[in-house]
Amino acid sequence: MSRDSALRFCRCNRLQILCVLYTAILTFGVLVAATLSDDSRWMGWSLSRLGETVVNRHSALAFNAGVFMSSLVLIMIGVGMSKGYVKLRQLRTAKVSVWLITLLAICMIGVALCPNDTMHAVHFIFSRGVVVMMVAVMLMLPSSLSYLTRRQRMLSFSFPVFMALLAAQGYVLRSFWFVIVEVILGLFAAAWLFAVCRHLDMRLQEQSD
Repeated sequence: MSRDSALRFCRCNRLQILCVLYTAILTFGVLVAATLSDDSRWMGWSLSRLGETVVNRHSALAFNAGVFMSSLVLIMIGVGMSKGYVKLRQLRTAKVSVWLITLLAICMIGVALCPNDTMHAVHFIFSRGVVVMMVAVMLMLPSSLSYLTRRQRMLSFSFPVFMALLAAQGYVLRSFWFVIVEVILGLFAAAWLFAVCRHLDMRLQEQSD
């Protein structure tokens, strides 16, 4: 692939590339933290335990750094989505995307900077805020798009409904199930975000052509 072709590919798929980068950084941080963890009890509690500096000294840096850096990429995605929707004259969606995704990123930064063992109350607010903001983005973003068909809108709404039910199940069952629910929620949200960004990249490319 020539340099010009590579640059054109990056321009046409910028948001998708950012989504892949976001997921890769977050996944890498969690995997490294899980590998370095000196306390296996995190598997029976929550992923947040990997970020606790007291019980997981070796893994806390990897986990918190991964969450923090992926949050910065998420802000870039939100800004990029907003600019894209402005070009498509979806002004309401532009505001929704940049504000809600930025708030989601802020909640993730709060999780990274406020470990559960030293700042439990603040960490609790930010960690629950991550789930709430995920569901809010999935509900409000498609509802603000004027060009979606009724079928596309209903399919979009099925994502947050599933996530809300899964999160509620995780809070009820607790124990080992909560970690599994967290992982599924994270992968599900990343897949949804990638699909939205791919759709936006394609519409922008069609408009430029």
